[in-house]
Amino acid sequence: MAYESLMNTASALFLICYFPELYANWKNKNANIYNLPEKIILLMASIFAFSYSFLNNDISLIANYGPLLALDTFAFLMRLYYVYNNSQGEPILPLDSQTSKKDMKQVTSVDFS
Repeated sequence: MAYESLMNTASALFLICYFPELYANWKNKNANIYNLPEKIILLMASIFAFSYSFLNNDISLIANYGPLLALDTFAFLMRLYYVYNNSQGEPILPLDSQTSKKDMKQVTSVDFS
């Protein structure tokens, strides 16, 4: 494995890219539903890459994909938390032009007992 240093360098650069994003999400405490699909795809890709390295028992790949999987999981959970937190009391997806907030309150306050 003469080229492991290239893989390690790439992984370090990927890891460095996460810190500004995580800091910005934490500082702004803001995310919306439109940012979530990107994190879901990145998390799935990290899970597949880590699974590949684990099934092949390749320690160098595990050492590279493990931290990326952890950061992808943390970034996804952080974004999911802020999406949920910022959508309290309001619909997650925007209302169309023919539905008012008053109509939504009437629909959501139906008593089924």
